Order: sequence, then structure tokens, then C-alpha cells
Amino acid sequence: MNILIVEDDFRIGEMYKEFLKAETEAKKIECVINAKEALEYLSANEVDIVIIDIYLPDMMGDTLAEEILKKYPFINFICISANQDAQIIKDLINLGVLHYLIKPVKLDTLGEIVNRFINMNNALSTEKELEQSEIDQYFTVKKTIENTDLPKGIDPVSLEKIRNAFEIKEEWVSSELGQTLGTSRTTVRRYLEYLREIGYLKVTQEFGDKGRPEKIYKK
Repeated sequence: MNILIVEDDFRIGEMYKEFLKAETEAKKIECVINAKEALEYLSANEVDIVIIDIYLPDMMGDTLAEEILKKYPFINFICISANQDAQIIKDLINLGVLHYLIKPVKLDTLGEIVNRFINMNNALSTEKELEQSEIDQYFTVKKTIENTDLPKGIDPVSLEKIRNAFEIKEEWVSSELGQTLGTSRTTVRRYLEYLREIGYLKVTQEFGDKGRPEKIYKK
């Protein structure tokens, strides 16, 4: 498993690199500091995962991800940023990134995501048939839901989009998630409550800007 880290702060990039070398089974990890170097590296090297900062000196990270996917559609991305802008997160969900981590990054979380992907990739490279329990451990879904078991009003496609949103960001309020996905708050809340009921999400309550209690849904 080969990893490329695109981070304009060389010290942070090296910190990610040394941690992943120590805590994951990645074979090769390299760092570059901008989009130009990333594209040059990819043209000469095989890469499985690109860990990319959204704000780079010569190109936005989400734009770079799009450019990379045009040439290398099988590369996977982990995006990192202090930005929590809904539109950027929506765009990255649509690109299918593995995860979106908000700075400062918890290194243990980064290592867990990379190891999960490595384990999944290793399992899928074998010729044996996988049991559902084996498949589930490589994905973050805590409980597999068959389409036939879904209650009325829960669409499997919409449900998957909402679950994917929690792969990008670990906590949401219904209004923010609805805005990000272009779905009404009421509809989103129905799906969030369903995921809470089956144990996929947990809920905490905080007071919002107007002093009203607001549910925060977390994985």
C-alpha cells in the first residue's frame, strides 16, 4: 500500500509520515508540499491513497483531487483541513473520499482510517469468498441493514448518502447536514433518528446560537 501526503507545511507532513510508518502496514509513504509536486510524483509512481490538505499554495485540494481522479480513477483520498464549509464537504462526499479530518488531526484516527483501508484492500485481493461479518469489519457501518428491513420512509440510496457524510465528518446537526446534502431538515432528521435507533449514531444535546437545544449526531 503506497501513500502520498500532500501538505504545504513540511513539518506536519513529516509528522503524518513518521506516524503512519510506525502505526500502519503501508509499504511506501512520501510527502510533497504542493499540487505541482503531487502531480509530478503521481506520473512516475503508483499510489493507493493520497492524504491531501484542502488549502495548498498553488491549488485547492478538492480541485487537485478532481484532477487526479481524471487520470487515476482508482486512487483514494483522505482530506484534511480546518475548514468546515458545507459546500466543500458536499463536493468531497460526491467525489467519494474515504474521510474528511478536521485540523488539528488526531493521529490515532488517521492511522485507524488508513489501516481499515489496508485491511479491506488485503481482504478483497484474496480469492476466497467473504462472510458478511468479515465485510462489515472493514467498513464503518456498525450494523448491516438489508434493504428489505428498512422501515417505510427510509430510502436505501438516501440512507447511504447520510452514512457517507459521517465518514467525511464525525458529527452533524440536522440543519447543517440537510444544507450540505440539499435535503430538507425534516427529512434528514428522520434518517438521523433511524440511525440513532439502530445504534449507528449517538446523540448529544447542546444549545444553539439562539439558545435553543440542538441535537448533535455523532458516530
